[in-house]
Amino acid sequence: MDLKNKLPNIALYAFGGYCTLQSVVIFVFIESIVPQVFNTTPEGLEIAILMHYGMAPAFLIMGLTALFATTFELESKRKIILAFLIGYVPLFGVFYYFLGHEAMNAGIETFIPDIICFILGLVAYFSKK
Repeated sequence: MDLKNKLPNIALYAFGGYCTLQSVVIFVFIESIVPQVFNTTPEGLEIAILMHYGMAPAFLIMGLTALFATTFELESKRKIILAFLIGYVPLFGVFYYFLGHEAMNAGIETFIPDIICFILGLVAYFSKK
């Protein structure tokens, strides 16, 4: 099996591993991470923590879907990858907004894992069989 046939699985493992890891990190460490990332009042920090707890199951669902999709047929794998790519487009818009907002302490380095996953997904999606 050559690299082009492995690319969809590599991308799905990257998406799945990253999203699943994010959900675990949120559940375990978010109360210590939020004050470092957000520049706001105690009430604002509490809202950020609660919103992240609400997002953690979504990350877990996305991660497990990507990991389970590694056993799918190639066309189904490509559709899952496309779904992630489409979802990243508005996410990058949000990231751009975050970079300029005074309530955020996040820099571009915060989003590097997402950028890597997106590029890997693009390569996997557009590689020919």
